[in-house]
Amino acid sequence: MVPMLRLFLVHIWVGCVAGAVVIAGLSMGYDNWATFIWAAVIGLALGVPAGLLNWAYLRPNRSRQIGWTWRIADWVRSFSWPRQTRH
Repeated sequence: MVPMLRLFLVHIWVGCVAGAVVIAGLSMGYDNWATFIWAAVIGLALGVPAGLLNWAYLRPNRSRQIGWTWRIADWVRSFSWPRQTRH
């Protein structure tokens, strides 16, 4: 089964970050193809981890269940509601 929430959050984050980079580049006068390539690269580099960490925040028990035991994922889960500390 495709994890729809994860997929949706990653796409939203990548699109938002890439869109912000395109807007910033175009507002500074860089109106060529390189602006869009850089926006795509930066959007993927920042959007994918942000989307996955956003999912870990929204689904703390499921992310712990599938084995996400990274230090940053634990830190993000510590802010989720309800605060549960089962391991």
